[in-house]
Amino acid sequence: MTKKHEDLTLLSVRSAFDHLQSTINRALQRIDRQEQLKHAEVFSEIKERRKLAKVLMLDQRILHLYKTLVESPSLSIEKEQGLIHAELGNAIVTQEGGSTCVQFTIDQNNYFLELSDVGGGCISYYGETFKSSHLSLRDASRKIVLTVHLNLKSVQEEEIVSESQITAFIPDKWIYDIIHAYETMVTSEKLNEISQMYSEEKIEQLKQKFGI
Repeated sequence: MTKKHEDLTLLSVRSAFDHLQSTINRALQRIDRQEQLKHAEVFSEIKERRKLAKVLMLDQRILHLYKTLVESPSLSIEKEQGLIHAELGNAIVTQEGGSTCVQFTIDQNNYFLELSDVGGGCISYYGETFKSSHLSLRDASRKIVLTVHLNLKSVQEEEIVSESQITAFIPDKWIYDIIHAYETMVTSEKLNEISQMYSEEKIEQLKQKFGI
């Protein structure tokens, strides 16, 4: 077989393969569009629920709760301590495999926040390590009611979560508890800051600095 004949044969095979791949892709796209249209109502409802979760900032609320409770599991807030009359109990943090679970109570209702690595671990790229994780909220029966997909270098870093990253959301009364837990925690933090800012020690330091 001549070199010219080999080149023509290779080009022919490549052309035939490209044509086949293009035909398959068009067929798959057509099937995908048909299935989307068939289940249009379901996808429309999912879109609305994702939008609701974002409007209520539930993704940022559970991420803040998780970070704070992992760092300070002994944190507890009595109803009388804050401006919002909600009680936040001590957290229990457990680790198993690639997952970290935080059990906590808000107004005597139990919840679980679980951070799980996706795909079994981390990816190192140009000296930086990236993690892909799921943060899920479970109710007292351990049913998942909210899941957020996270692409983080570490859980400590802030991330802007898009609607598509909300992969599970079952609205119910738990929403009130999570909003109360978050607002109770944030309000308590701000009250502590105010208390420290106007403590006797701080006031005395100011008096000395300004000769009062």
